[in-house]
Amino acid sequence: MQCSISECKEKAIQTVKISFKENRNLCKKHLKIFVNKDEKYAPTFSKASKF
Repeated sequence: MQCSISECKEKAIQTVKISFKENRNLCKKHLKIFVNKDEKYAPTFSKASKF
């Protein structure tokens, strides 16, 4: 079974329910993105350089 993402040609490892009517087969890479989609990332600030 192939990943449901059109550009991806990898083998799907799991079927995921996207919405009420839609299921997708996702490969390892896209499954990781889907699982972490709600995770919040804190921005990293650095001091501006002086000229």
